[in-house]
Amino acid sequence: MIELIEIDSSKAVGFKISGKIEEKDMKLVIDTVNEKLKYEEKLAIYVELVEFGGISLKALVEDIKFAFPNMKKFTKKAVVSDKSWHETLTEISDKLFPFIELKHFGVAEKEKAKLWVME
Repeated sequence: MIELIEIDSSKAVGFKISGKIEEKDMKLVIDTVNEKLKYEEKLAIYVELVEFGGISLKALVEDIKFAFPNMKKFTKKAVVSDKSWHETLTEISDKLFPFIELKHFGVAEKEKAKLWVME
């Protein structure tokens, strides 16, 4: 499940992930991002990863179809979680996608992460 998180910036979007990501969740993300991209050339992303229960095949297809042609429209991504493997994955992803700055924050650093994506 993905929920919207209000970020006090026109240049950032925020999401909270808890459980399995379904196609309807990806449609919410895509619609939200597309709406912001009507007014901004590039966006930053804030994600609170509470619990990741996987992703359905349909959601993955929607994600890939949207992500590849739009990758360079994102400047940075903050991932907030209390799992050490999320931090490791964020570090690896940061190297794989040099055009977007990725950073992991602990749960106690939510406000710091929000401020970082709003810079």
